[in-house]
Amino acid sequence: MNKRHVCIVALLALLWSLGAAQAAACPVCYGASDSASTQGMTAAIFSLLGVTGGVLAAFAAMFLRFRRRTRTMLREAVFIASAKNTTGKEAESHG
Repeated sequence: MNKRHVCIVALLALLWSLGAAQAAACPVCYGASDSASTQGMTAAIFSLLGVTGGVLAAFAAMFLRFRRRTRTMLREAVFIASAKNTTGKEAESHG
């Protein structure tokens, strides 16, 4: 390597080390709770959790409603079948 390459590498290393200090000053990375960006991220996380929880709750409610309606329909079907069986037996015994 010649002297020119060494100077370029040294200059790039110096610029990189100066830029790293500014990049490391991110309030989100350091956890500064009073920063506006940290508060915004927290609000975004909670709103996404709320939307996801709402959708999951709606699916759960839908399946619970399906289960309740199915049980009601089965009870009605059993009641109608038992009513037909009793009327059919009474007609045979009287006939």
